[in-house]
Amino acid sequence: MSELHILDVGRADCCVLLLDTPEGVRTVVVDGGSKYHGGRRPLLEFLSQRGITVIDLLILTHLHQDHFGGFVHLVDQVKIRRAIAPCGDLRFADCVYPVFGNSEYYREYHAFFQYLGRSGTELLTSAGCAGKAFSFGAYTLECLYPLAGSDLRSVTYAQALCSPALTQESMAWLLEAHKQTCNEDSSIWLLREGERDLALLSGDSTDETMRAALCGRQVHPRLQKLSHHGICRRYFSEYVENLTQPEILVVSVDRMHYTEEMERQIDALCAAGGSRAYYTFQGDLDISL
Repeated sequence: MSELHILDVGRADCCVLLLDTPEGVRTVVVDGGSKYHGGRRPLLEFLSQRGITVIDLLILTHLHQDHFGGFVHLVDQVKIRRAIAPCGDLRFADCVYPVFGNSEYYREYHAFFQYLGRSGTELLTSAGCAGKAFSFGAYTLECLYPLAGSDLRSVTYAQALCSPALTQESMAWLLEAHKQTCNEDSSIWLLREGERDLALLSGDSTDETMRAALCGRQVHPRLQKLSHHGICRRYFSEYVENLTQPEILVVSVDRMHYTEEMERQIDALCAAGGSRAYYTFQGDLDISL
């Protein structure tokens, strides 16, 4: 039986799909959480407990450490056959790391993508996957966003931070520009079985990009992972929840960042979509598909 697991990784994202196919179970990982949560390495621990040594498809929705930090623990532990990310390796200019890269684990990002290169992993870009679907037996995982022709500005800014000619002034501007555009470039994925919508995985996409992704189609998933941990209405709306009407609305947040204001926001979203909320601080969410 196929399974969907949304791991408790704090205010971060990590989803593991174990999909039954005629060729056996295939493993898909969407985001890897932060480097640590409570001193633990949740993604690696989950895979180890299940005896999983191969990931068939790994997806990084966008270039934030609370989505890629946990990947570094997979180096020399787990083989990755295919990976999708906004871009490949990033080796920032040395002046960037003390300001940005150390606390945000971009050295670890570099180490992980070096590992992918050594391992012969097939690397695809998010933009190159626009409109594409990946099949696993009866299941498909479709890229709803980026759209064809989407301009991923955060990638351009991140790559510019790798220039050895970077000045302090240009670094400051690029860091702020990257910060402002990274979430809106997040990829959005829909898991389906035949005609049945199972899971809408939104990374940290904004409400604007979610509306663009859903434009012209009806999507009613059993589960929707809410964008950006339930923080800030720029990332979600009652309008979209009324369109999608998920059975379960998952909020990936820890108790430290859970507030009464957030609860009111989530309650309103659930009312609009006829959904019930699940917060990952309640523990891993494990669903049979």
